[in-house]
Amino acid sequence: MSDFFEIAGWIFLSSVKYIVVIIALLANSSRFWLYDLLIVAVGGSIGVAVFTFLGSLISKFFERFSFFRVSYKNLRRVVLVKNGYGLIGLVFLTPLILGVPFGCIITTLFEPDKKKIFKMQLTSVILWSIFLFGVKGIIQFMN
Repeated sequence: MSDFFEIAGWIFLSSVKYIVVIIALLANSSRFWLYDLLIVAVGGSIGVAVFTFLGSLISKFFERFSFFRVSYKNLRRVVLVKNGYGLIGLVFLTPLILGVPFGCIITTLFEPDKKKIFKMQLTSVILWSIFLFGVKGIIQFMN
């Protein structure tokens, strides 16, 4: 039963802080690499779904509080990435650098088609999971 709660916690945390969970599971997990891949991919996918389709409601709620405002410097960097690499660049950076919540909310501001955003973000999360845990699988296979 404790494994259930541990995995549920990792899934919940990876829906919000994707890269933190990846680093923690790559460093400390004793499970087979494929289980960790599934945990992170499912959690990231849940986060993408929630923050893509409910992100506008969440951002409207939090914009009332001054401590949740994005600084001009950070937003300028996002716009530079968007202008330089387009929506693909933002989607590519979302899981690892921007974070799933921030990345999904920002990309929905630039692109009104939420289904397109969802597909692109979901692909990015799954591909990053496969790449990072695939490397772990190769390393485990060699040992």
